[in-house]
Amino acid sequence: MGIIKHEIPILEFDTEKTAVINPTHDRLDLKLPSKCVFAFFGEYIDEYAKNSETRQVETFISATKQYPIYVTKYMDTDICLYRAPVGAAAAAQLLDFLIGYGVKEIISAGSCGVLEDFPESTFLVPYKALRDEGTSYHYAPPSRFIDIDEKARKAMLS
Repeated sequence: MGIIKHEIPILEFDTEKTAVINPTHDRLDLKLPSKCVFAFFGEYIDEYAKNSETRQVETFISATKQYPIYVTKYMDTDICLYRAPVGAAAAAQLLDFLIGYGVKEIISAGSCGVLEDFPESTFLVPYKALRDEGTSYHYAPPSRFIDIDEKARKAMLS
């Protein structure tokens, strides 16, 4: 179909799935597990990898940093473990790479501040997100909010 035009360029959406440069342009001999934990926990991911039966399978090299990509096991299932970067553009670039090399199911976790009064360590599972950045507009048609997949949400809550 191509580009769905809009008078405000950021609200345009390109339905084409093939990019000019695809995440797998390096053609690495890499096949990642289908499941991935994309965690915003900084050095804790590297510490976990060092102290468990987790192996580094690749390094993603960006303009500013090198990001190790790990594979670990949970209940006899290989899981990709990744230390997520802060910032939508960097996170999307790295997710594109992971998906390009085999990841299909991603759970992201992190910590945040809140405006409401919640006890520390409260586990929040969103049902929708306000789209207040530009990156998501490259992956889904324009809208004010994006709904979270209800099946995935229910699985997290059970």
